[in-house]
Amino acid sequence: MALALILPTAALLALCVYYAGGLNLTVAGAGAIALALHASAYLFFSFIVVKPLTALASASSGTGPELPAPGRWLPSEIESIKSYVISAGALLDEYREQHRDLLTSIPDILLELDKTGLIIFANKTALETTGYSEDDMLGRPFLDFVTLEWKAAAHSTLSTLKQGEAVNNADLKLVLKNKAESFFEFNAVPLWKDGAMAGCCCIGRDIEERRKIMSELETARSHAEEATAKLKKTVNDLEEFSLLAVRRELKMQELREMFVRLKEEHAINKDFPA
Repeated sequence: MALALILPTAALLALCVYYAGGLNLTVAGAGAIALALHASAYLFFSFIVVKPLTALASASSGTGPELPAPGRWLPSEIESIKSYVISAGALLDEYREQHRDLLTSIPDILLELDKTGLIIFANKTALETTGYSEDDMLGRPFLDFVTLEWKAAAHSTLSTLKQGEAVNNADLKLVLKNKAESFFEFNAVPLWKDGAMAGCCCIGRDIEERRKIMSELETARSHAEEATAKLKKTVNDLEEFSLLAVRRELKMQELREMFVRLKEEHAINKDFPA
């Protein structure tokens, strides 16, 4: 601003010298008056307008000196703007804090990746579940935490997201801080900025216990099917044995009747063997 005020004064002096043919008392006086007026204007704008506006910009960003107390030279509009910006800034900070608290405290794992696959946000649940700290996770590729045999599936999932498509129920096996391995199920959606895919948001949960239960249920179902098959075979065998026993009893009854008839016909004094 000082340069903007001095340059017109220099130009005015140059014009006076050019038209007067040299520097004289009149030209010097005119230059001095012009310079004084410019200096006064500079001081006025610096201390009355520019400084409050600079302080207002600093206050709105949460840094810099506070605004000076309003005086009779400070326009009421600036005071209104100051109050509005301070209120809006406080409200925005509150919303940001609430938003962060919400994302941090949700019971599911929440990860945000940039378009290259680097982790740029991990909520509290993600850190507690995996055992890693923010320093361990933030800025590292998500693939670093995927086990070797599941990296191909993770590559496929990230490729789908980069194409702008959502991914549902993607199972991946991750390496935890204590070197253990655990299965996680992820649902992910791409994030857009200015019409381009800027990253993705992943929500997941630990399904290791669920997979163990499902495996145990599958084993139990298999054993139940085997037991059912054995029981069915046993029942069939019993049915065949019962049928044979009935047939034997019927045959013995037939023989007994035949013996009685022959005994009566030939006057045989003997009983049918037991």
